Amino acid sequence: MDTRRTPLYEQVADRVEEMVVQGVYEPGERLPSIRELHALFSVSVNTAREAYQLLESRGVVEPRNHSGHYVLQGPPLCTDCDMDFPDLPAALPRDVAPDSLTRQVLAEGAQPGWVNLTTAEPAARLLPTKRLGDLTARAVRRDPAAAMRYSLPPGSEPLRQEIAKRVFRGGVAVSPEQVLVTAGCQEAVFLALMTVCKPGDSVVIESPGFFLFYQLLERLGLRAVEVPSRPVTGVDPDELEFVLRRATTAGGEHKPVRAAVLIPNFSNPVGALMPDENKQRIAAMLDRYGVYLIEDDMYGEMAWNVERPRSMTSWANPERTLLCASFSKTIAPGYRIGYLVSGKELFQRAVHSKLVTSAAVSGPAALGITAFVAGGGYDRWLRTARSHYRETVTKMRQVIHESFPEGTRSSRPAGGLVLWVVLPQGFDVIDLYNRAREERIAFAPGPIFSLGDCYRNCLRLNAANWSAEIERAVQRIGELAGELSQARRARSRNRRAVSA
Repeated sequence: MDTRRTPLYEQVADRVEEMVVQGVYEPGERLPSIRELHALFSVSVNTAREAYQLLESRGVVEPRNHSGHYVLQGPPLCTDCDMDFPDLPAALPRDVAPDSLTRQVLAEGAQPGWVNLTTAEPAARLLPTKRLGDLTARAVRRDPAAAMRYSLPPGSEPLRQEIAKRVFRGGVAVSPEQVLVTAGCQEAVFLALMTVCKPGDSVVIESPGFFLFYQLLERLGLRAVEVPSRPVTGVDPDELEFVLRRATTAGGEHKPVRAAVLIPNFSNPVGALMPDENKQRIAAMLDRYGVYLIEDDMYGEMAWNVERPRSMTSWANPERTLLCASFSKTIAPGYRIGYLVSGKELFQRAVHSKLVTSAAVSGPAALGITAFVAGGGYDRWLRTARSHYRETVTKMRQVIHESFPEGTRSSRPAGGLVLWVVLPQGFDVIDLYNRAREERIAFAPGPIFSLGDCYRNCLRLNAANWSAEIERAVQRIGELAGELSQARRARSRNRRAVSA
């Protein structure tokens, strides 16, 4: 961690939370008093008090009148031991095949009348729909010609100026001339891969990783090299270096890794926040191996239990880095306005990639987003959204804890919109998905987040919305999981009886 940039109270809070995560302090256990914390860390009493206030906001501790602070009683945290990660010694480039299960899951979740817990989509009722619509209409009336003509790459200059200000909050200093406006983050990642890779090249991708990134690799004829993404801290630098070294020295038909697609801030699907020191190590490592960094910072501004984290790009070689994000997960999924930021030479190649694919973005959408962000509405909305998602994620974790079979664990993200759920080993989540779909409930089963037969006891839920209907759906998934667990235990007892 760069302690020169991190407030002292946050450093203390991080140390205490680390001890909780490592099991030094158990749920329900009393923590050191403010006076004791003041002495332990050689900080002021006010700093110790602020550290506990931060831990309260993160949902780690709770104060009790005249008694002190205690580790919050809550659902068990998802840990590595319950997850079947790809085998590192076998981490060689693999071809990506079209995934029919992914297409089925997405199609079923979009059907009318279904409870859709599949897609990581913001809460529609909370989006600034009217304000954004009014601003868009006003901008179109003011300059109808700009709204109707092609917004050719790199895109509207006023919008690029606002985007440059946004990425600076993640520690990345660029000029508007290094910002390319895209049709969402997905296209930005597609253009980044298209810019730096050729068919047959190998690309590092997180596992579990965002399922549509696997499909992007397949479409571009690229090969995937999976590296584990841990539920709390994401990709481990040592494991990544092992994978890079092995892929580089494999020889034969295996080309050295060309690029790495990483989500350091609130990764999708596990919600991990990579520590700053790991971001620094990985950025330096990729440069040393000659690997392009493609960073998806989609959720960077959706931090709700910590400060807005720095982008890995802030430590990376700008001429070997492409930063991708969008406004889709924050204010306007349907506007499809995203962006790609890179060094000057790479940027020109990315602009050409954009020109020969989709050429332009929606002019009215770009005008509306520009007006909303420039007028301060975006920051006000983020404050509201962060509070909302902290509440909805906490509620969903609690229902999972109460409704799912004993031994189930879930992630505890500090930002983003999704929850990663790990059922006991031996559970087949595809059976659970098929039972849930009969009741018109859709979620994302674990196997679609990997190339191999991994995460069959895992699933991802969209936690952005909360209602009585969603609560019942999550409870029902838990009940179905319980029924399947009982049936599995009964079959196991019968087999043992027959064997005896």
